[in-house]
Amino acid sequence: MATSIGNCIGLQKAQPGRQVIALAGDGGFSMLLGDVITLVQENVPIKIAVYDNGKLGFVELEQKGEGLVPVYTDLRNPDFGKSRKPWASGQDRQQGRRARRRRGRVARQPGPALLNVKVEPMELVMPPHAELENVYGMAMYSIKAVMHGQAGDVFEMIGENL
Repeated sequence: MATSIGNCIGLQKAQPGRQVIALAGDGGFSMLLGDVITLVQENVPIKIAVYDNGKLGFVELEQKGEGLVPVYTDLRNPDFGKSRKPWASGQDRQQGRRARRRRGRVARQPGPALLNVKVEPMELVMPPHAELENVYGMAMYSIKAVMHGQAGDVFEMIGENL
């Protein structure tokens, strides 16, 4: 977590003629603001797509996988897309023509640029395989969440991912 911008700075410096795009979650991006200062000061032309789901998704998934009810994973983000130049701004859902047009503008902008992409908070990122202990942990999380009055979260998660 929180390595995309630093990795992209290295890639951009190694291949200055190529376009480099960093994909970052909102939590990881927030941890990388020092790297963003470097991008702006050095005018490194990296484009950043911030996937904004308002939470530390991987941390929450790990907690659920261990059978825990997640704690301290919700984020109250600023609107990353409203940053001033040299950033491109905008905040759209992934679907639709407006988001595609905005992505095109961000890609063509000289210097560093940012696209804030809102994503559904309950959408899970599934690993290529699941261990039996993770399946058990997710079942335990679901039981605990229901017992703590959070059945709505469990049903929303199931509905978003089926």
